[in-house]
Amino acid sequence: MNAVLPSLHREPFVGGRFVPAMGGGVEALVDPWTGRPLTEVALAGPVEVEAAIRMARHAFDAGDWPHLPPVDRGAVLHRIAAGITARQDKFAQIEAVNAGKPISGALREVEGAIRVFTYYAGAMDKVFGDTIPLGRDLLDFTLREPLGVVAQIVPWNFPLLGASWKLAPALAAGCAAVLKPAPLTPLTALLLAEVCREAGVPDGFLSVLPGGADVGRRLAEDPRIDGISFTGSTAVGSEVMRLASASIKRVALELGGKNAALVFADADMEKAAASAVASGFGNAGQSCSARSRLLVERGALEPFARAFAAAAAKLKTGKALDPATNLGPLISASHRDAVDRTVAQAREAGADLVSGGVMPEGDGFFYPPTILSGVGPDNPAFSREIFGPVCSLTPFDSEAEAIALANDSDYGLNGSVWCRDIGRALRVARAMRTGMVAVNGLPSASKTSVFAPFGGYKRSGIGRELGLQALDFYCEIKNVVVDLT
Repeated sequence: MNAVLPSLHREPFVGGRFVPAMGGGVEALVDPWTGRPLTEVALAGPVEVEAAIRMARHAFDAGDWPHLPPVDRGAVLHRIAAGITARQDKFAQIEAVNAGKPISGALREVEGAIRVFTYYAGAMDKVFGDTIPLGRDLLDFTLREPLGVVAQIVPWNFPLLGASWKLAPALAAGCAAVLKPAPLTPLTALLLAEVCREAGVPDGFLSVLPGGADVGRRLAEDPRIDGISFTGSTAVGSEVMRLASASIKRVALELGGKNAALVFADADMEKAAASAVASGFGNAGQSCSARSRLLVERGALEPFARAFAAAAAKLKTGKALDPATNLGPLISASHRDAVDRTVAQAREAGADLVSGGVMPEGDGFFYPPTILSGVGPDNPAFSREIFGPVCSLTPFDSEAEAIALANDSDYGLNGSVWCRDIGRALRVARAMRTGMVAVNGLPSASKTSVFAPFGGYKRSGIGRELGLQALDFYCEIKNVVVDLT
């Protein structure tokens, strides 16, 4: 596997070329599957950040990319999708060992990235302005124009998908992008930069800067950047918003989630249990979309818990590149320890352990699928985003109570409803204060429809990614009125 690593660029990509980093330091990457060193990446420092912003500003203000016919920009995005396709195995293998993903899941995420670039390649020539009727003597219409220079901060849990979700609509709209991957998982973003250069993204319109909080802070503060799109924790998102406020920068935030799946007694228990495993333990639970709160009608609690535990027991931990492996490690030893501490605190607060909950010995940062029962609203497992393979079971006695429990959260990203009574299912879906709701089914993160908006309510963020709605962030709306007399 490590044979693909020597061919990778492991330094910042600034305005169209890879450059030796000056003063940003080095990040030693670790293979989460083994706990052993993987490689080192040079981090961007103040010199690279300044150069990237300066080049992006000049390129946007003086370059042709924002003014090209949308179909011409789309042709470049189609070539990016083709470039990812040609390197599909390489992308997947790197993502597997860098981010701790089973190869089967990594391949699905690469396919998701290809779909995103393909979708936005054909999107911009289908987005129009409006005419506004003001009478015979006035012509009033709107234009969509690119926002300008955008900063994009991507988390470590979905490195390639996260970069694709942000970069594809930004380039499609005609923006210049400065993308910061997480310092723990920068490798596929750097490979994506190479693909974009080969596909014809003009110099200055893309930089990829591996780095930590100092890089993100500089991007959020700099007045030459017109907008910042951030995905990560709610605490850091709040700080990004504060820093961006000084220059009245446009901000999009995709933040935390503590999502609920509501299982009514008439639901298909086997299907609901299988979905709960995928939604709760997929990507080792390291997902803002994880449905980690299972709210179950009291009469169905025992059979559902049995089916859920049985389905979870079928998960297989193995080697990264084994197609049969479907449960990977957590991203780091420190994160695994934090998950374990929260499980211990939940048990101290009265939760019962149904399965898992014991940190395994051996190499790698593994944690077993863990199911807790008897979890009330005052338990940390109910309210805290654990970001690991930990799910809680909470009973309810009525539809109203189920809705109240689901909405008893600072977050509002998404949720699920399992119910054969479609009237009830739709009532509950409408009552849930979340940006997304799945009824009797759940797509994985890599299969989230690129056609549909992704985002949440409350402290889960501001704005939407994916779908045509994502283009709203990367476009300005200009109104033009003409006196015809």
